[in-house]
Amino acid sequence: MPELSQLRTFAAVAEALSFTRAAEELGLSQQATSKAVRALEDELGVVLLERTTREVRLTPAGSTLLASARDLLARAEVAFAEVRDVEAGLSGTIRIGASPAIGLADRTDVARALRADSARVGVAFHEVRPGQLRTLLRTGDIDIALTRARGLDEDSISTHELRPSTMVCCLPVTHRLATGGSVSTSDLVGERLLVPSPPGTPFTDLLLARVPGVVPVEARITGTGVILTELMAENAAYLMPEGAAVPPDVVCLPIEGGLTLPLFVLWPAGRPSPAARRLIATLSVEPARR
Repeated sequence: MPELSQLRTFAAVAEALSFTRAAEELGLSQQATSKAVRALEDELGVVLLERTTREVRLTPAGSTLLASARDLLARAEVAFAEVRDVEAGLSGTIRIGASPAIGLADRTDVARALRADSARVGVAFHEVRPGQLRTLLRTGDIDIALTRARGLDEDSISTHELRPSTMVCCLPVTHRLATGGSVSTSDLVGERLLVPSPPGTPFTDLLLARVPGVVPVEARITGTGVILTELMAENAAYLMPEGAAVPPDVVCLPIEGGLTLPLFVLWPAGRPSPAARRLIATLSVEPARR
């Protein structure tokens, strides 16, 4: 099978009608240039160039090949450039697995950071239960993941903490705390707190550590936004990132003193992908680890 480098060398000689000038253009020796063209002729079983001591002429076969070679080489360069852009994170679609606890404001910031250098970058968010994120990273079904709890360290997954997210307390309008302008963590002691997973899982344990004394109630409906449909039935509170849209029977109140939860980006172990590097550079709070 002829090599692309041989075709590129032939095209240079055919256009210049000179091995010397083609060799200079390609940065090769005249001997290497002649050898590449001869190897291409041998591979194809045809004579492409007639050589004399005074001139170089294209044969009919050479003229035919040159016409196709220009288009083929141009398309190859486009393909190579596209591949380099994908590797650099400047084109293609970045698949992001996001746990339901990642709100709209965080997703918007992440998408803006990833597309800041190129409008050709696409971003696709896939809402994934936290326990599935690492499996999907290992299988290559997602490129990076966003989660609230780092979880257990493992050799196959690298993590980095991004800037934290400010949380608000969502309550049904009939809740006793709903009429205040804000709530404190002490106000929530003894109150029912809707959690997306049972105690003993990383994110729920994080919530219970930040708001001690609440009574955890595991949600039966999970997902960004839809978990709020259970607030009225459970007469419970729910913590979510500020800025999210809520139904009319729910109010969101600021938490006195501010309450933030961490945001982590995960990727398959090794050197961070261009997407992970861009998020670390734009939304980071500390140098990358691992």
